[in-house]
Amino acid sequence: MSIHLAPRTEPALVAARPMATWGTRHPWRSAAAVGLGGVLLTAFGMGVADALELDGASALLVPAAFVGLSAVVGSLVMWRSRPSMADYGFRRPEGGARILWALPLLAAVVIVIATSEIRLVPATLAASTLLAVAVGFNEEIWFRGLLLAALRQLGARRSIVASSAIFGALHLTNVFTGQPLPHLLAQFAFACLVGFVLAEVVALTGSLWIGIVWHVVYDAVALTVVDDFTDQGLLGLTAVVVVLAVYAAWLWRALPVDGPGVAVAG
Repeated sequence: MSIHLAPRTEPALVAARPMATWGTRHPWRSAAAVGLGGVLLTAFGMGVADALELDGASALLVPAAFVGLSAVVGSLVMWRSRPSMADYGFRRPEGGARILWALPLLAAVVIVIATSEIRLVPATLAASTLLAVAVGFNEEIWFRGLLLAALRQLGARRSIVASSAIFGALHLTNVFTGQPLPHLLAQFAFACLVGFVLAEVVALTGSLWIGIVWHVVYDAVALTVVDDFTDQGLLGLTAVVVVLAVYAAWLWRALPVDGPGVAVAG
């Protein structure tokens, strides 16, 4: 497997600097392997917490440690490969106007706060924040960094669709936590939508930072929400889905139309 930089496309639509692309003969297999690598330590950490029957801050700190370790491993994979960390997306975002300055992402967080009961527990607040930071970095490094690099040779649009499908499918591993099927299906659909939007943002800005910051903030808020499925909470979730779906459609129009073997240059 060779690793190179994607060729540049129309500069009006993409960032100036091309992003890392893995020149592999089997991009889907490579992407699936990367995705599994991104969830392996996370699943192990959740399993350890469940096996030890931890509660309170410990139930959050143990998974946070494993997720944080996963993020470090992903960063090392980036660092050891030929493209630089900047080529994977650790650089300043470009073309903010193309993505409406990420305001719809901010709106999604505001909607959750406005329509949910937030319960701040001082004993677990620091632990939940650490977990949110670890998850934010880990999932963006593995899924919008490494996994998109494995798929980018398929083209900008195809790689976004494929990465979001894999991202959603791997959230189905929550079946091992005993969650009911309706919850798993809802998580799958929502993860696909979030993965779709964040991959579009990376393609148009050339940066992982917007996704990392949003992921950390959203997860930090989600970890303080009382999950009681009230009418207000369900209405808020519906509004978030609508906002993200419309945003996804807007970003999709800004992406270049390309065929296999032509990748968006960040």
